[in-house]
Amino acid sequence: MHTTHRAGFALRQQEGLWRLVTPGGQRFFSLGVCCVQQGFARKDFDPENPGYAAWKYYDNPLDWADSSLRRLKSWGFTTAGGWSEHETLLRSREMTLWLTPVLHIGATAGVPWWDMWDAKIVRRMEEIAKDQILAVRDDPRLIGYYTDNELGWWNASLFKMTLEQPAASGQRRRLLELLRETYQNDWKWLTQDFEAEGATNWSELRRRGMLFLRSGGQGIHVMRRFLGVLASRYYQLTRQIIRKYDRRALILGDRYQSFYYPEVAKAAAPYVDAISSNLNAHWHDGTFLRSYLETLHALTGKPILVSELYAAARDNRSGNKNSQGLYPVVATQAHRAETFRRTLATLAELPYVVGADWFQYSDEPTHGRADGENFNFGLVDIHDRPYAEMTNVVASLKKIPAGTAPVRADASGGIPRAPAEPMGQFEPGRAMAHWDREHGFVKATSEHPMADLYICWSPQAIYLGVYSLDIMEGAYYHGGVPKADRALWTVQINGSEPIRARLGAGREPIVSDPTVRLRNLSGLDLNVRNVAILEVPMARFGTQEFLAGDRIELSISLLSHAQAYRAEWNGKFVLKAP
Repeated sequence: MHTTHRAGFALRQQEGLWRLVTPGGQRFFSLGVCCVQQGFARKDFDPENPGYAAWKYYDNPLDWADSSLRRLKSWGFTTAGGWSEHETLLRSREMTLWLTPVLHIGATAGVPWWDMWDAKIVRRMEEIAKDQILAVRDDPRLIGYYTDNELGWWNASLFKMTLEQPAASGQRRRLLELLRETYQNDWKWLTQDFEAEGATNWSELRRRGMLFLRSGGQGIHVMRRFLGVLASRYYQLTRQIIRKYDRRALILGDRYQSFYYPEVAKAAAPYVDAISSNLNAHWHDGTFLRSYLETLHALTGKPILVSELYAAARDNRSGNKNSQGLYPVVATQAHRAETFRRTLATLAELPYVVGADWFQYSDEPTHGRADGENFNFGLVDIHDRPYAEMTNVVASLKKIPAGTAPVRADASGGIPRAPAEPMGQFEPGRAMAHWDREHGFVKATSEHPMADLYICWSPQAIYLGVYSLDIMEGAYYHGGVPKADRALWTVQINGSEPIRARLGAGREPIVSDPTVRLRNLSGLDLNVRNVAILEVPMARFGTQEFLAGDRIELSISLLSHAQAYRAEWNGKFVLKAP
């Protein structure tokens, strides 16, 4: 048995299964709800854009807390997650839920965008954390702290903002040291990977200047190494600050934004007790990429808390349009509950996942929050009425499975038949949703894949689908993203001439063979999903028809933006009968 924490709550691994453990020694799976809040105060309530407002239904805040806590416990939840009104909830006799507050240490202090080696910034981080920690550190219900939420680990933006800092900046100096070390003080070598603006040599760059990624070079790997330097500094500082005021509670990470950079995740591992990530399901039915959490756990060796998960229904009582954002949206509350159940059951079966938090307690305002997000995310509507279908989900699971998932099927057991119109429904959350993605999943043969590959067949064609999280920012370049730096998908079947496809950047895909069909969904900046389907017709194999029992050999690779990451899939497979 391996123990990562010895006081208060603990995270323990036994026979491959991670679980949270209470101070009394009880193992449990944390089921949380974010934003257990009273909603809008009287002075802020807008009848033209109504939202949840507890004062309309309860005589005082304590009555609201009592009622809400009784509800949550009867529905099977164990934890008051991020942004819950802990101060009010803790006054209630009904408060037996565990706590996982979000400190926002970095975001409030401008980190990691501002100089993390500036003593004033570090003091500000400590000031932000101190009062929040002191308010709850002695509470026996405190599991631990999330340091931030969806922190902006944007590689190109951080690189640019660091170079814009004054010459005395410790963060900027460390970037220049990394560049000099990497390129051995050879300016010409540096400019093979970067386009310099405002500087023509090292001396000028020390004082000012900007670097943009040069297409076809290796600069992306240097930028990723610098991202790792920044992440290591952030996690070191946040651990140091939290441990100064609380040596008992767990450090739960910074809640990744439904994607992550491997370099950031690896940098976190020495300083956190658990890795946390929000999980926006990749399909509207609540399913998600196998590689997403598997690779995150493999990179860090840490247990995972899923700090937010979501689903919304078009049929809701709050009038939410579910139109300002990209989240799973289904038709009815019954469908929404099934989406929730499917995601939660899958997470609970994973031996390295120790908890999951639903986002959120109440629906968003009818016409959206201040940022426009307008989703039916609530367990209750804006009128304080529970959605019974949703509140019955946890109870319907009877008992949270203890990491007991059976070995999952994949294409090694035979490639499944294609559905009707395999390239149909090609839109976010629906592309490939009608495929047999369980039996059609192809295991990667490379380490730490950042993408999933799926396959199916018909008598007329082989269909391949790739789904990656490809983080491509416009800030990398002077102009648009060059073709040579778009993701490169290479497909070779039965030793035939490889098919090469350029994907991503929100642009039309380009394929080397005009006899194959290719579709691609992608974007820039916040739109990190890169989804593509390739139809390879039987004519390319010199055959009349594919038949059950036929064997094919695959050699496939995916190079992400600017060749930052590589995934490979190789093997021999048989076409399975319907």
